[in-house]
Amino acid sequence: MKQEELDTVLQVIENPVRRRIIKRLSRGPSYALQISKELGLGQPLVAKHLSMMQSAGLVTSTVESRRNPSGGKRKWYSLAKSVSITMDLAPNLFMERAVAFGALPVKKPSMGVGLLSKRVRDALERQDDRGRLSLVSEILGDVDRMIREVEEERVALLTVRNAAMTEAARIASKLEGLDKKRILFHILEEHNREVESISQSLNLRETVVRSLLEELEREVFG
Repeated sequence: MKQEELDTVLQVIENPVRRRIIKRLSRGPSYALQISKELGLGQPLVAKHLSMMQSAGLVTSTVESRRNPSGGKRKWYSLAKSVSITMDLAPNLFMERAVAFGALPVKKPSMGVGLLSKRVRDALERQDDRGRLSLVSEILGDVDRMIREVEEERVALLTVRNAAMTEAARIASKLEGLDKKRILFHILEEHNREVESISQSLNLRETVVRSLLEELEREVFG
């Protein structure tokens, strides 16, 4: 997902009311009056937020072909994006990432994911809804448990990364010149020492970048 798209999504979800509406729509399509009743919010407020979310591309809407008992045609809203957003911030750490489901290259799943996928396929082959729902409920529990384990591992890795970056920041504090420090942090965060890339990212002339890179090679990278 591009930075502009991420910024748009973050602008939408920063509002707690919109997050409640998104959570409701994650369970299925609905219309403004129904959402307002379920969430205990005024219909004009819900309609206003839905309009904003639609303009941002997070929801889509369709109008009923038939009139409802009150004589009007309801506008049904559905979520239009499937995205995972992560953000980490701490001293010497800032990372943000948004990935749309299906946007990453398909890789061979782990054994655990492969077994879960097979269990889903087996559940879909069941003829009775009761038995199918029971299997799906068990699968959801196992998936959520695995996600928690992955998140715990991720937090542990971030702790290690933060410790490493803290040491890097200590070393950087000894360097003379702001631009030299900026280049060092760019290298550490982007894992990229290409002159052109650094020049564009930090808005520095390539000749300056090249000279400072040579100094960094002598002073810290060795």
